[in-house]
Amino acid sequence: MDLAHRHSAKLLQGLVVFFGFGFTGVLGFMLYAEQQRLIAQEFNKEYLLRVDSFKQSVLSRLATLHSLAILFETQTQVNKSLFRQVSAGLLINHPGIQALEWAPRVLHQDRAAFEQQGLSHYSHFSVTEREQSGVMQRAQQRVEYYPVQFVEPLYGNEIALGFDLLSDSRRQAILEASRDLALPLATSGIKLVQDPKGHSAFLAMRPVYLNQPVTVLEKREHILGFVVGVFKIQTLVSNSKLGKSEGDIEFVLEDVTIATEPQELHRHGQMQTQLVPNTIWLQVWGRDWAISAVPSAQFIQNRTSALPYIVIVIGFFLTALTFLYVRLLYRRQLAIQRAVRVKTYELDKANAQLQVLTQIDGLTQVSNRRYFDLQLQKEWRRAARIASPISLLVIDIDYFKEYNDHYGHVMGDECLRSVAQALNELAQRPCDVFARVGGEEFVFILPDTERVDGFCDKCLAVVQALKLRHQGSSVYKYVSVSVGACVMRPSNGESEEVLLTHADRAMYTAKETGRNCAKVINLVKPSPPPVSMSAVE
Repeated sequence: MDLAHRHSAKLLQGLVVFFGFGFTGVLGFMLYAEQQRLIAQEFNKEYLLRVDSFKQSVLSRLATLHSLAILFETQTQVNKSLFRQVSAGLLINHPGIQALEWAPRVLHQDRAAFEQQGLSHYSHFSVTEREQSGVMQRAQQRVEYYPVQFVEPLYGNEIALGFDLLSDSRRQAILEASRDLALPLATSGIKLVQDPKGHSAFLAMRPVYLNQPVTVLEKREHILGFVVGVFKIQTLVSNSKLGKSEGDIEFVLEDVTIATEPQELHRHGQMQTQLVPNTIWLQVWGRDWAISAVPSAQFIQNRTSALPYIVIVIGFFLTALTFLYVRLLYRRQLAIQRAVRVKTYELDKANAQLQVLTQIDGLTQVSNRRYFDLQLQKEWRRAARIASPISLLVIDIDYFKEYNDHYGHVMGDECLRSVAQALNELAQRPCDVFARVGGEEFVFILPDTERVDGFCDKCLAVVQALKLRHQGSSVYKYVSVSVGACVMRPSNGESEEVLLTHADRAMYTAKETGRNCAKVINLVKPSPPPVSMSAVE
């Protein structure tokens, strides 16, 4: 077999594999992508319908507070019987409401009379508040109170009677905002005092005024109280189509009013999927809710056909038959080519492993001196280019020679590994670099960092938290470190050695001043004061 035939065979095998697998793969992928698009389209449509059902369910139940507020705005005296009659009708027409309440404004001088009046309706009644332990107690003295006077239904909500809404700081802020703005508002997720199971719920409050005050002062003076609705999140979900998912949709409901501190209100399913959740935001009386959902595995499985896989199997099978036919004719050439490919792969793998080994410290499995030098040069140049600060920490284990002498080199190596791993966990940002540069010496490179005092304290704390006993130390009964840090804003022409020298000097200063402490040298030059236009003129 001449060289021309061998080249022709190689080209033919490549064309068979390329066009056969390529065409099969593209066709299968297109069928699969179209199938997933239709599934996603169906899911989005179903999800929007269920979320809209949940939204309408929530808003319709919140609207009951407006109806109940009319009672107190039109009637000068509302007794327990009248409140119960009106509330019962609203609860029948809007199932799923945990409770409807009336919390009047009670000044301190009227508290005793208010409690006496409550005793005429209930055998035990007083203005109460909740301790941190969760136990209900008599409310402390305040200028004014907003205790729950009436609640419907009473059964299951008895503990809410007399509960002062102002006793909770979070509810106090909502009450005051609702009073001053004359707007109905909802609270964040809470645990109800009357619910021993601890289900998530929220309160919705609608202020009731005497006459129609305009200014904030008038609103504060003429506020009669608040109509309050208690809503369990789980009940609201269950009474909408969102709660009747039958396992085909997984979702999580969160209060994202404070973007940095989202609060989970309800979860259905584990949400353990690689799919990007579909998120819809809702406005609920001053609160921002987000419902994120993904189709469950059951939803996808019920709507997935085997057609793309059948096409791929058939295409691969035909391609394999054609390829094997050509391969049998030129087995020797293919065997040589395969051997070369295997050797090349092994060489690339060995080169990759060697590249990693040259940048990792063998004992502690953190970055080594070589990697540190490369990263310091890189970050120094970057900081000089954009005029940003850069910090360098040098960390040395105190009395490490004495530790080795007393416990032996095996325990000394274990000490180095433990300290290195503890400090390495402090490098949270992708740009942070932690490395071992000497026997018991470690360094941190912190780009774009100008204040490192708190970080130095963390370094001292995490090493102390290891509680590695050190009988040879004269400063601490456990293994400790000394930290030296330097902060600079480099300029063009300066060398990174300046930063390293100052950080090393700070570390030795920490050693000289008693060890188990940190010293920081801040060389960041303050910005020049702005020059006024009059001075320039």
